[in-house]
Formats: sequence, C-alpha cells, structure tokens
Amino acid sequence: MRTDWRGKISALLHDPIIKPFVIKSHENVAEEFCKAVGIESVAGGSQEDRIASAFDRFPLPFERYGGQIVVPFEELEGFVHPLSGQRLNVCYSRIDSEKQKEYVENFKKIIIELRERNPDDEKFYHALWWELPNIVDVSQFLPADTRIPNHSVIDHLDSTSAVRACAREKEANVSLAMLSIGPVQEIISQARKTLDLWAGSYLLSYLIYQAIEYIGLNYGFDAIVYPYLRGNEFVRKTLEKKGVKLLDRGALPQVSAKVASLPNVLFAVLPKSDVDQVLDDCKKKIREKWRWLVEEALKIFSSPDLIKSFDKGEFMKQAELFPTINATYVVLTKEKDLLNGMLSLIKCSDFQNYWELLEKIRQKGGYSPNEGTFYRYIYRFLTSKMSAMKLVKYFPPYTSDATLSGKRESDDFGDPVRACVEVVDKQKDEEHVDLLGTLNATKRFLRDILKIEGIKYESTEDIAQQNENPDRNKYIAILMMDGDEMGKWISGQKAPLVKDVLHPKVLKRMGEIGINEEDLKIPFVTPSYHRAVSRTLGTFSSFVEYMVEERYKGMLVYAGGDDILAILPASKVLECANDLRKMYSGLGGVRIKVDKREYEFKDQMLYVNGQPYTTMMGERATISAGIAILHQKSPLRFGIRLAREAIEYAKKNVGRNAFAIFLMKRSGQIERCGFHWDVNGMDVISEVLSIIESAEKFKLSHRSLYKFRDEDLMVLPKEHLEDLVNFILRKSEAKGKDSEEFKKFAEKFKGFLITLWYSSIDSIGDESPSQRFEKFRKPIDLLKIARFTKRGEER
Repeated sequence: MRTDWRGKISALLHDPIIKPFVIKSHENVAEEFCKAVGIESVAGGSQEDRIASAFDRFPLPFERYGGQIVVPFEELEGFVHPLSGQRLNVCYSRIDSEKQKEYVENFKKIIIELRERNPDDEKFYHALWWELPNIVDVSQFLPADTRIPNHSVIDHLDSTSAVRACAREKEANVSLAMLSIGPVQEIISQARKTLDLWAGSYLLSYLIYQAIEYIGLNYGFDAIVYPYLRGNEFVRKTLEKKGVKLLDRGALPQVSAKVASLPNVLFAVLPKSDVDQVLDDCKKKIREKWRWLVEEALKIFSSPDLIKSFDKGEFMKQAELFPTINATYVVLTKEKDLLNGMLSLIKCSDFQNYWELLEKIRQKGGYSPNEGTFYRYIYRFLTSKMSAMKLVKYFPPYTSDATLSGKRESDDFGDPVRACVEVVDKQKDEEHVDLLGTLNATKRFLRDILKIEGIKYESTEDIAQQNENPDRNKYIAILMMDGDEMGKWISGQKAPLVKDVLHPKVLKRMGEIGINEEDLKIPFVTPSYHRAVSRTLGTFSSFVEYMVEERYKGMLVYAGGDDILAILPASKVLECANDLRKMYSGLGGVRIKVDKREYEFKDQMLYVNGQPYTTMMGERATISAGIAILHQKSPLRFGIRLAREAIEYAKKNVGRNAFAIFLMKRSGQIERCGFHWDVNGMDVISEVLSIIESAEKFKLSHRSLYKFRDEDLMVLPKEHLEDLVNFILRKSEAKGKDSEEFKKFAEKFKGFLITLWYSSIDSIGDESPSQRFEKFRKPIDLLKIARFTKRGEER
C-alpha cells in the first residue's frame, strides 16, 4: 500500500494546535494553514477524524440535538493530568487575544518555513510531525476538546494521522498491533565488562528500531503509539538520511546516539489489510540486521590481536538462535457479538454495562459508536494475546560438540551454548581471554561494528575513580530503577476515571439525563492516554543521561522509559537515585540547566525556562530502585544479580515507592536495608546524607552508631527512645558537642531516628522481640551503608 502523505499532512493540520481559542473558526484557520503549504484541507467529520475522536473522547449527549454542551476556552478550569487525573494549574489567563493572534501567525510562519525546506510531500509530513509539539510553547496543554481537557490537540492529531494511513472508503481498516524481541534479562546480564553490559541493552534497542523504522517510513511515525519517538536520536538519523530538513526547535536535551533509549516492545496502529505483511516484514528487518551484525563481527575476527581462535561453523549455527520475536494484532470492530466473543476469552465482565451506557447517551443525542469507541476493550484483548504468546517459550533446537583449541568450553558469560570464539581483552598491563558464544562475542564488538563513539568508561575501575575519595573508595554502584505497577499503568487499570476528566459543566449536563458520577467510574483508556504514558517516559529518559553521566559521573547503560540501568561511583549513587525518582513523578523541584535552558520538575510537570512544558508521571505514579554496592574488582554479573535482588526487595519487602541498598564488602559479607523514599513527609535519602555530612564534620565515630543497635532496644519503651539518642550523643567522642551547631545536628539526628523508629513501631504489631530489633536497627544500617558509600573501606 502506498501511503497518502498529503492526506496525512491534512490530518496533522485539520485541527490547528491553537483550536481551543479559535474553536468557532478553527476549520477556517485549518483551511488557511493547509492552503499556505499547498494541501487540500479535510473538514472535521472525515472518517479518520470520527474514529480518532471516538478513540480519545468519551461520548457525550446532545451532540446531534438537544443543545450541544459548549465549554469556551475562558471557562477552562485547568488541564487534567492524563495520568493522575488531577487538575493542573496551567496559567491560561496569560494567553489573551493578542497572544492568541501571535500563536496563529507564528504557527503559520513556521509551517511555511518547513514547507519551503521540504517541498516533497513525504519529507514535509515527517518534518511537520517531528516539529509539531514545539511550534507553540503551551501545545501539550491545549486540549483537543475543552469539555474533556485531559489530552492535547497534538495527541488527537497523531491519532487522526495514524488512522488516515489505514483508511479505506467506507471501511475503518484499522488494527492494533504489538511486537517484542528478547530475551531481555539474559542478553543484558551476560557481561564481564561495562562495555558488554552497554552492548546488551543497545543491541535490543537497535534491533527493535529496525521494525519501528520500517513502520515509520511506510505509514508515518505517528503510527507508533509506544514508544515515544519525537526527539529520538534513531529517528533523527533516519529522517536526516532520508533528506528531511528539520528546524530542531525541540526543548528537551538531545539524547546521544550511544544511549539504549528504546524498550524491547512496540505498539502501533496499522491497516488491517496490511498488518500480516507488515509484521512479517518487521521480523524480517530485525533478523536481517542481526545477520548483518554477525557478518560484520566475522570480519573483525580475522585480527589475531583480538581473536585467538574461532569456529566459524558453530558461530553461524548459534546466530540462528537469536532473537526471539513475538508479534500479534487485533482488528478494530464495533460489532457487539464480535466484541463479546473476544472479551469472553479474557473474562471481561464490564462490557455489557458500558454498552448500555453508550446506548443511553446515543438516545440523548450522542453519536452512534464506531470502531474507535471500543479501543479500551480491544487493547485489553491485544495485551492478553501478547502475554499468552510470551508464556509459550520457544527454544530453538541446539546441540553441539564444538571445541576451541581441542577443548569443549561453555560461554564464559552464562549463555547456554558452546564457546566458539576466544576473545583477547588487553587492559593496561593485563591480558584476559574470554571464551564466548556468538551473541556475547558480537556484543563485545558492537561498538566497533556500529562505529559508536562516546562510551564513557571501559571498566568498573574507571568508574570507581570518580568517587569523592578514589584512593580509599574503590567501590561502584549498580543502579536499577523500575516504575511501580507499570503493567497496570499500561493496561489502564490505574488510568483516571471518566468522572475525573470531564469538565464540571459536562458532569452537570450528564446528571440531567440520569447519568451520575457513579456511572462514570470507568477507566478512561484511550490512544491519547497511552501516548501520554509513552511521551512522559520518553521525556523522563531524555534527562537520565545528563543526570547519570554529567551530574553524577556514572555510565548510563539503558534508559528506555521507566527502566534504568546505570553504573555509578558508590559515593554518588544515592543522590542520583533520589533525583531521578522525583523527576519521574514531576515532584520535588529538581532543577537542571542544559544548553542554556533551565528545567524544573514540580507540580507533576516539567517546566522549561519557567513555563509548563509537559506532564510527568504524576503523584500517583512511583518508581523503585535497587542499588548494589560492590568492589570494583567484583564480578559484574554478580553485581547485576545483586541489584536485581535489591529492586525486588524494595518492591516486595518494603512495598514499592522505595529503594533498597545491598552492600557486598570484599569479605563477601552482604548488608541490606530498604526504605520508602519519604517517611512521614521526610525525604529519607536527603536527610541521611545531610546527617552523614554533619557526622563527618563533628568526627562522630563509627563506634557510636553501633551503640544504637544494642539488643536493649528490644525492651526499651517507646517513650524513652529520645532519651537513648540524647545519652549516646552526649557520651560520644564527637567534637564541638557544646556548640549550637552540634545541638542542631543532634536534633536533626534524633528527628531522623525517631521518625523511622516510630514508623517501625506502628507496624510491629505482635512481632517477636528479634523482629522488633531488626526494625529498630534498620535506620542505623542505612546510616552505616550510606557512610560506607561515601568513605569506602575503613582500612
């Protein structure tokens, strides 16, 4: 199928971004914009507009008769956060009539400039799609429908353009499709060097992009709902290679080409008439690119300085084992029987109630449902199909008697295959030989094959050198972060309810026809909702590289949305993790300055130079962290496993919205602790680091901390805990105990311990004395481990 690029351009312009304040004349404005770039405008009500509108908006009564509900721009009470469902204080009042005229003129001026740079329709479409959110400075907060102000005009335009590529005369022809590659954890964790760790993550991003690029170039990148692609470096390179001339007005930091920035899954809107072929072609593109990487690796193996020996036959045989690709789709439908049949397979029980509600709205002047109306249910069925496919593990048949230098050897990094390559690794005065299979040998040379520059560190020793006391502190930290209950966010189980996103004026009119808020307790799951999740995670990822590598001197391995893997100096990891969790939700006021722009994360939003730019995940969304602290000489694979255990501990034992630190000393002893990020309004990490800094200043000994772990705590009454803290500090050998500054420190130290102790006491219940003791020692363990990250070994 040849895509109608002119039709997609008109779809991106059919509702001008500034529609909310020119709503009565917006079709005339859209026609003016289309005319300015030589495109025929398509009036509202086209097939793609109807389906996209049904996708993103809850059906309202009185649309056909009875007095349409109207909410003028001046009556907007704020933009509804698409994920938290709370009304945001976006200052619409500054957009007066003069500002509105300025926006209209600037928009027209910029799209004309884009058109002059890209006279070819296909190239102009790509340029327009790329630049669209940055033409007007509040575009992400200008609602597509002021009555349902939880999604922007841009979200609606993306959906409309995606459907346009599918449309046929009098037929929706739309399907929802998913594709994933793996195995993920196995590929990433098989590593000895930081370079191996980076390569595993990058390989997955690089291969999934082959499918993304194929869909984007044939149907438009707006066809991809997840992951978010505007600003992505892979896409930028594709467009530049195609000859698309961009203005690069983006307001976010540019993520470097070396960062693995894409997850291993994509979700797209595709024509049902093409979807089988498209998914087959995507699989083919991925496998072709993997085969190319393998063949390029073979060329490198001709160098005796890098390779001692290799078995080419075995190497090519193993190449067929990777990757695993799963793909499926579901066709949009409005037929009740078909929907009932699908939903019965996944035990979905609320469909009948929803159908009856839609019928009630239709009888009161609402539009009849179309294929887009049932997006929530079709998406649920799609994800169930994909989950079922992943449950069926396919293991390609593999047996081998391959040898290297006359011996049968296994892959050193844990891949369950025979080693077929002896790779020489020369580091300074040392030489190491790794026995590797095809996958891990190709990973080792991925940077060279793809000619990627800027990999920050070759080894864990290099990272440890960035510690505050590198001569004494030889420890590194592996940081894993993962969004809490992301499956529920993606599925829509945690989406805001319809009643929370409708304008009060709409709720009132709904009540007049007997539909109250109880009837509207329905998760509002739409393509715009999924685009909001995708966009937010993409925005968050664009800052992770700066925080990890520039501010905290670490190495970012992977940042693909809510998942982060990084290696940092042990002395900097706690601050880094704490900043990242605040940025994720858009809370806490974290500030960054990059390329003369000032960014601030607050009020569930990202501000750019003082103005709201886009939403972050919001206060209902949290992220947890697992931190493994280990010596620079410790096996990297063990550190990855330890960090993974730590994040599981944070989520399961602490209870999400938490961090856990697992410290492994050179002796092999492992110490563990974990807390919620905030306890009774106290920022735990900020407080503990402040206490450690002051304790160092006053020379409060390590021995004093141990006195807080005495078994007497098992029987000490709650009301005497403060007396204990005062006594130990008074008897300590700390310097300057009579100063006012020390007294302030003592109060802070006491407040920290009492807050955490009291929170433990409140949850103790009928626990045994030993369990009680464990809870009392936790804050002290945190202080000790935090102190260790700063100082390293005592000897």
